[in-house]
Amino acid sequence: MILLSLASKQIWPQVLSVAHLKPERVFMLHSEKASESKDPAQRLKRFFDGAESRLLPQGATRLESIPHDDFAAIECLLDALPSKQQLILSDWVLNFTGGNKLMATAALRWAARRGVRALYLERGNQITWFEPRDGDMETSSERLDASVTNNLDAAALLSCQFGDEVVQSSGERLTLNEKGRNAAPQDLAAKLQAETRLNRNGFDFRKWLTIANPSPRETNEGDNLEYGTACALLKAGVRAVRRGVELSTLPNSTNTEAELDLVFNWNGRLWVVDCKDRVGGDAKVESLKTLLLGDGCCNRQTELLLKSIAEDLKDRDIKILREDLLQISEVGGLLGCALAVRSSKPPQQAVEFAASRHPQVEVLLKSELVKRLPAILAGRRPR
Repeated sequence: MILLSLASKQIWPQVLSVAHLKPERVFMLHSEKASESKDPAQRLKRFFDGAESRLLPQGATRLESIPHDDFAAIECLLDALPSKQQLILSDWVLNFTGGNKLMATAALRWAARRGVRALYLERGNQITWFEPRDGDMETSSERLDASVTNNLDAAALLSCQFGDEVVQSSGERLTLNEKGRNAAPQDLAAKLQAETRLNRNGFDFRKWLTIANPSPRETNEGDNLEYGTACALLKAGVRAVRRGVELSTLPNSTNTEAELDLVFNWNGRLWVVDCKDRVGGDAKVESLKTLLLGDGCCNRQTELLLKSIAEDLKDRDIKILREDLLQISEVGGLLGCALAVRSSKPPQQAVEFAASRHPQVEVLLKSELVKRLPAILAGRRPR
């Protein structure tokens, strides 16, 4: 099979189709519009040629330029392609999911006239096939199993989507070691329900992980929750998790625009996870109140002051959490899905804000990870 594929900004229609169809060669058809078509086609070629993907042999991906605004010229160039490449037309399949509308329409009409099978991949991973029959096209459909891409590295997919100049650091690559694989889910759940900060005698989840390309930075108090969340994801079936991926929106810039706590690839989507192991302001005030009561220093005036401080801290917590959720929602919108993991229950206003985002940010307590993650990864989101 020789696959013709129209390139556009989104990489998944090409990646999923190649993983599903397993063609011998791929011709990425692109226009000369850099950001819309040419640059994504070049990144896809590098991805398919790279050792990380292993979807195609190295050198099996070719780039072919076609017009983006000339219907007849597109058909003429497609007509010349088989003889130019010395390939048999009956071996070709057209994926017209990408490109602009004119490019896709011209390519589909060319396929119908030349007896070439064609496909369109819907967002729900449903393939619609177009089979030439007596000058017409008959359609059929099949479901694409997106799990065929689950072994692909999230950092390589990020670079394919955005470019190496945007992905400044691919971060650590986390997988379960033998101890982690042998650990019982209920043991992991118990350790996540308990204290997770190392300075408060929390269990060090790195003991269950193999960490490739470890970060040179000093650890901070919130890192252990990230490692614990990675353990829960890996236990739920995720093949590998990237931690501390650094992104910049400015090509060739040394300034980091965003650091992603965790990123992983699952069922044809990239997922971004934000982890925060913070004690809420109201809990801090309650601890202070308990100490003051113990010393006999808490009177009516003190209680009113503490209540006012608690309200101020609550407003601050909501503001910070909304900002965190907004950031990962924006990144998740580009990548696919977003999760926010918290050590304590966030204010209801923040949870409602997360649910209102598109795509929705799923907020999980660390104590719920082992129980809820399998259903979320399967596409079911129970509350």
